[in-house]
Amino acid sequence: MLEPFAKLEGQLEKLFEGSLARLLREELSTATLASQLARTMVDGVRRDEAGNAYAPNEFALTLNPEDVAKVLEQAPDIQATLSTGLTEVASQCGYRMAQEPNVTLASDPTLNRRELRVISWHSTNPLEFTKAMVREPSAAGNSFPKGAFLILDDGTHFALERPVINVGRRIDNQIILEDEHVSRTHAQLRVRDSRFVLFDLGSTSGTKVNGRKVKQHILRAGDVITIAGLRMVYGEDPGGPPDTATAYTPPFPPRPAGDQRTVTGEWDSEEGG
Repeated sequence: MLEPFAKLEGQLEKLFEGSLARLLREELSTATLASQLARTMVDGVRRDEAGNAYAPNEFALTLNPEDVAKVLEQAPDIQATLSTGLTEVASQCGYRMAQEPNVTLASDPTLNRRELRVISWHSTNPLEFTKAMVREPSAAGNSFPKGAFLILDDGTHFALERPVINVGRRIDNQIILEDEHVSRTHAQLRVRDSRFVLFDLGSTSGTKVNGRKVKQHILRAGDVITIAGLRMVYGEDPGGPPDTATAYTPPFPPRPAGDQRTVTGEWDSEEGG
């Protein structure tokens, strides 16, 4: 595993050492970014029976909110730049991707300044045209998106394995968000036509997807859901949530949801911070 990791890391560092490094300055270590991206790509590789290697194509880069603001100020097109670069580097290193890579920049107030967490996954089954996968898909019902999950703000994952999931501050929700700005029954995810749809349940502070307030939204892999400043990244991977994320454990045992409407690494810098 060292050789493909080193090759990927080297190519990514070479990609970032130019204009991107100058733009980011001290806000984001390009060496740390290259290392973490390379590690998640190598760890997430899947092979078909012919030995073709498929790298993940969805990436969530999570930073302290201050770092996110400064990175976007210095390099507003960083997400598109990284997406293009990842396509190039993956090809150079002999990896395929099922779809164009998507990079999401998210914030997490629990992270320290200059601390970075990278999570990657496959947005769809990259081997759907082959006879078998090395890793078996999640055994979900036919009406469910295969391997749907959420990456919560603390880095844990929640597998979406039921038709209705309630989110809010009350202890009978499946995902409990302990924040005074979260409504008791804030939002709901519901399966419709083999897709998960997010509904805001008349919450006080509202629900956003990719920065835009929504009442309902058909979720796609890579969508960032924001509830009262807390973020969740929606993903789909036939193999389930990333192995690098631990499973979410609610502070209280949740009740079954019905149809009710009430419903990481740091880098060195000469500067302090």
